[in-house]
Amino acid sequence: MELVDLYIYIDKINGKIVSDFIKNCLEGLKPEYNIFEYPPYFGEIEYETDDYKEMLSFILEKEGREYRFYFENEHDLKRPKGMIFINKDHSAYLGIGVKPSEEKKFVKQFIEKYKVLPTAYYNGAIPY
Repeated sequence: MELVDLYIYIDKINGKIVSDFIKNCLEGLKPEYNIFEYPPYFGEIEYETDDYKEMLSFILEKEGREYRFYFENEHDLKRPKGMIFINKDHSAYLGIGVKPSEEKKFVKQFIEKYKVLPTAYYNGAIPY
């Protein structure tokens, strides 16, 4: 399925911003994975949980931790994906993947909720 990824960039992330984004944009989406490990993919595991919110809290506790969370929505094919990318400097990209035909609608919602034009990525590109 072809999607447009819409992201807002946050230069310094905090728990309130993330909670608001989860409430406003990820409602109904489920994490793509069942287990979350830090650091992901390599190195000695420092923290492990089956609850993405616990992992999110752990990542936000200390600058220098980076993590990528992916979410799926099987019930709303207009907005089937969600993403939270936290970078080492504690900047972040908060995003959703939407059907191209729904892009304008969700851009408008981002502008209304966050007072910023989201960045659109096409063909699976991931912001860094």
